[in-house]
Amino acid sequence: MKSLIRRCLVASIGIVFVGYQGVSAQTTWDAQSLMRALAGVKEAQLTFVEHRTSAFLVDEIMLTGRMVYLAPDRIEKFVETPFVENIKIHGDKITIEKISARGGSTLRSYSLSSIEALNTTVAGIQATLSGNFSALTDNYDVELSGVMSNWSVLLIPKNPEVLGIIEKIAVSGSDSKIKIIETYDADGDETRLNLSYQMIK
Repeated sequence: MKSLIRRCLVASIGIVFVGYQGVSAQTTWDAQSLMRALAGVKEAQLTFVEHRTSAFLVDEIMLTGRMVYLAPDRIEKFVETPFVENIKIHGDKITIEKISARGGSTLRSYSLSSIEALNTTVAGIQATLSGNFSALTDNYDVELSGVMSNWSVLLIPKNPEVLGIIEKIAVSGSDSKIKIIETYDADGDETRLNLSYQMIK
């Protein structure tokens, strides 16, 4: 369950912040301004490099692939190396497909509503995609710092079950570009997601 929540959370958070396209100099710079900017994004595509570290691993793991968001609630993450895995979140359904080196595949599907911690995690992220700031703050403590040219957002899960898995999420960027998303697990594992944009509209 921990692995499932972590993978879905990283996929969701990555796409949420891809939608941010900046605010004008005349707009007050705060977390609500950032969320309002998300509401206008209908589609986004990008590539990623993900670094994972763990106390149980000698070396870090580096994943590469691409991500897609389609409004209002479709999120897809395609891991291409060093293994092939597709994570798709659409409405209440999460599907994870693993493809072996020989071409075989294993497909698993979950209902968000059947797993409370997962539902809380992803539902809050999906609401954020529509620019619903109150839904985000229902599920996370949100702290925005810095200025438009060099800013960061810290998210702390409010759900005790989620907090026992994911301690915090740190997002940093410059102007309209998100550069890094870092996820810190309660057990000390860390994930660092570096993003490159292909298309936003």
